[in-house]
Amino acid sequence: MDCTILNCSIYLNATTDEVTEAALNDDQYYAEFLKNSRRIIQLILIPIVAVIGIIVNSLTILVFSQKRLRSSTNMYLKALAAFDLVYLCGVLCLSFYHRKYHPYYLYFQPYALFITDFASNASVWLTAGFTVERFLVVNNPMRWATHATAKTAQRVVLIIALFCFLSTLSTVFEWKIIQVPSNETGTDQPILKMVPTDLGKHEGYRKFIYWLVAVLFVFIPFLTIATLNVFLLRSLRAARHIRSSLSPAMQASEVRTTLMLVVIIIMFLLCQGPTATIMIISIFVNLNEDLFRGLNNIFVLLVVTNACANFFLYVGLSRKFRTTFVALLFSRSSLKFIPGSIRRSLRTSMPVGHNGLLRVNKAYRQKKPHAVPDLTRCPTVKLLPDGN
Repeated sequence: MDCTILNCSIYLNATTDEVTEAALNDDQYYAEFLKNSRRIIQLILIPIVAVIGIIVNSLTILVFSQKRLRSSTNMYLKALAAFDLVYLCGVLCLSFYHRKYHPYYLYFQPYALFITDFASNASVWLTAGFTVERFLVVNNPMRWATHATAKTAQRVVLIIALFCFLSTLSTVFEWKIIQVPSNETGTDQPILKMVPTDLGKHEGYRKFIYWLVAVLFVFIPFLTIATLNVFLLRSLRAARHIRSSLSPAMQASEVRTTLMLVVIIIMFLLCQGPTATIMIISIFVNLNEDLFRGLNNIFVLLVVTNACANFFLYVGLSRKFRTTFVALLFSRSSLKFIPGSIRRSLRTSMPVGHNGLLRVNKAYRQKKPHAVPDLTRCPTVKLLPDGN
């Protein structure tokens, strides 16, 4: 039996019997670790976080669909929320695998695996996409600001979606559902079981897909995101003399947008980094399968958390997103569900605009100063026509 990395130094000085006994103890420990991670994470935490993420990402898409938030960066963030929503729906479906489910649920399992892989890979490249765009705009705003448009962002999103769809489509053909006879299962009736197809068991194909995912969806995007995030922070200082030609309001808007994206990127690296790290480690180290799967459950929870955390970052760091969200929340259509006293106070503090949304923008709430009459000027006399 191969020795594990954690106990390698112990095994070198132990006898064969001691090595075997220690390996069995490790196997039992890792099996128990996998069982507990499934029970706590897969059955309890992931469904709760996924449901919350589905709700908040739906709200994010609704807010970013408003005209006042139409921009290149917001187009990326809207697409990111859409792919996170798809990913969370797929993860929620996969979490039912460890519950008592209908037998025919297994027929959907390969498609759920494809959906989660597709959406997760698209989210990674979308993060890399708006990181590159923000770096170019901050580093040379006068040159790239005209190219960073919503239409350009739409084209990039479509290219990323098509690329990720085609690169993960083979996942559907890696699995098949078979019926195991009752005499092999020891039960009264046959059961359904998901097993790899000939393609999924092919050693050459498995190595090709593993390295394809490692290079295209781990090494390149993560290295790009991490590197540009460092240069992005430096470029904010280096480009001050270039941005001095912009208006103060535009400067403040650019700084707030860049700060929000930097926080999103850091959150992304913290939550997605462990998954990428263990994938790289598994290339060079033969980890225990139960240990690998148990750690993977924890890291999947981090990815799910990242998929639903962006909404709260937008609310906390973007004033325009926050005011638009409040306006949608307290629109005319939703006010009818609020008690009358609270509704009157809301209308008093935030009057309704012509588009049916409450005016929550600070500029709307400011009272216009009254004009002070100029007493040094003589009043203008309007002559009336002579009636005679």
